[in-house]
Parts: sequence; C-alpha cells; structure tokens
Amino acid sequence: MKVTQLYIYPVKSLRGIALSSAKVVGTGLQYDRTFMLLRVEGGDTKPRKLNNMHVSRLTEMALFKTALVKSSDGDGESLEQFTVTYAGPSSSLPPTTLTIPFVPDTESLEMVDVVMYNSPTQAYDMGAEYNSWFSEQFGYDVVLAYIGNMRRPVLGSLWPAAAESAVGSATRSVSRYLSSYLPSSIMAKGEERRPPGITFADIAMFLVVTEESLAETSSRLPEGMEMDIRKFRPNIVLSGAEGAWYEDLWGQINIENRDGVEVELALTANCARCASINIDYSTGKQALGEKGTMLKKLMSDRRVDKGNKYNPIFGRYGYLGKGAGSNISIGDDVSVAKRLEEPATFDWKTK
Repeated sequence: MKVTQLYIYPVKSLRGIALSSAKVVGTGLQYDRTFMLLRVEGGDTKPRKLNNMHVSRLTEMALFKTALVKSSDGDGESLEQFTVTYAGPSSSLPPTTLTIPFVPDTESLEMVDVVMYNSPTQAYDMGAEYNSWFSEQFGYDVVLAYIGNMRRPVLGSLWPAAAESAVGSATRSVSRYLSSYLPSSIMAKGEERRPPGITFADIAMFLVVTEESLAETSSRLPEGMEMDIRKFRPNIVLSGAEGAWYEDLWGQINIENRDGVEVELALTANCARCASINIDYSTGKQALGEKGTMLKKLMSDRRVDKGNKYNPIFGRYGYLGKGAGSNISIGDDVSVAKRLEEPATFDWKTK
C-alpha cells in the first residue's frame, strides 16, 4: 500500500490543509487540531458558559477554509502561520481572512476549561483579535482556544498500553489505563515516560482511511457522483488495500518513510460517523439530493461496531507506537503489521 493523501486540521471542525509531507509528533501529525472554537453563552445576568463548536451541529463551520501561509521569500509554504478564510455562500462581499500563528505566544493569555467527550483539559483563550473576527463571521460571541502543551486524557481501552498489547486487547479497564504510563516503545528516544494525551482531535491521534472504502462508498451514489473524502476528515489516506473495509481488522500499520524509518501506528478503534458527512461544503448546509443521505446509505450495512451500534463505521483511529520526530510523505510504503481476529468494540463513553 501507499500513502496517497495527508491532511491536518489546525482548527477543529474547520476545513483542513492537504500536505505532501507531514511531521509525526507525540500527538499525531504536527499542528493537527491544536485550536478549537467555543461558543459563548450567558453573560450579563447569567453565568458565562463556553460550548464546544462541532461541524456536525454547526454546519456553517464547513464554510471556513484553512491554508498555509507562503514563506517570506515566496518559495514554498511555511509551517509558522496559517490562514482561515470565510466566504459566505450568498455574500456579495469578498472573502475575509485571518492569519494565525501555529505556535502563539501564550504568556499573557487567560485559561479556559474545555471538556470534549468527557475528556477534560485547559486551553488558552487567544484573545480579542482572534475572537472578534470569528464572532463577526458567525454572528455570535466565539472564543478561539489553543491547547498549547495541554493534553486531553484518552478514555476506555483505546490507548495502547504497550506496542505488543495495543492491538490485541479490547478489555483493558479504565482504571488500568489511568494507572499506566507510556512504555519506552511508544515514546520517542530520549523522552521520559508520561501519561498519554491528545489534542482537540475527537478521541485519537490519527484517523486512517482507504481509497478502496471510499470507492465502495461512492458506488452507493448515482452514476457520475463521488463522495468527497475530505468530508470524512482523515489524516492519512491509503491506497492499495486488499479491498473495501479490510481496514476493519487492521491492528497495526507501519509506514516506511523516505529515510527508511518505520512509523508504527496501533489502530485500536473504529471511527463512527455522524451527519457531518452529509454537509454541502459550498453552502454550509445539508446537501440536497442523494449526497445529503450519505449517512443513511452507510447505515444499511456499516454499523459493524458493537460498542457504537447506531453509527456506521468509516476509518480507523490510531495511536503512535514509534517514529515520533519523523516525516511521512505521499508515496511512502505502508504494510499491515498486525491483524485483529474480530472488529474492535468501542468503549469510550462519550456522554
């Protein structure tokens, strides 16, 4: 198999950035989902409350595009800043753009609490310059939060306690998870042991999908229509699988990069899908016609996870085994290192 596409999503639930090469860090692909948006509720006479913003519930988030900032010498693109551009579907005004540093100065920023799918963290409120821009586009008060060096805990048995046992155990208890630390095989050389954690990605470091499963999904649409893989919001897209849905039984994949370094990903959970795959990215609303029924089409035979029986599965969630600090690129070779005897059962309690 080969890596055919790579994506990061600097701001959770906004549109992503396609890359030809990406650095692998301890939380996934570098700069993936390190920011997220929070809607401000209350104020004045009511307590202020910050609510997580997700594209599945706020479909207009699909109208925000992200892109890398061109380097100062005009030769290529940098990973120092990115832009967010909003273009309303019926607006006669030109698109408006905001530039955000990937690593902002947090010294003077206030902290906010964020809880996503029962997994808590603190984050930095990016302040008036950024909050006011997003608030103007959405039409209500919004906070841009940056996770910095904070992390969210991984719940259930999704975190691989060791490279060998990660793909074979579906019964590890939450208490065992909470008392465990990363073994040396899961840490980059020279790092000390520490509890695992993720950024503002839903529940995992990586989301891996295949072109073969996308093709099978597109076959459910009328002739001439294709499903846009970007609506599945993957990090790593592979081609050359034995067929559609074979990834359901992958326990570990190894990606060999151009330097001959193997990046190991333990695939421990299935990705359950929601109504976000029905969104028309040009309107920021549910798509009309057949493309607006994609979730229903997958429900017919893709509800294959006993722990998530009401949602169809597309893609696998992964965690880094080894290879932190390495780059992976389009064209890299990929092999299946371990297979499961039966599909994984999801046990992260999200509510």
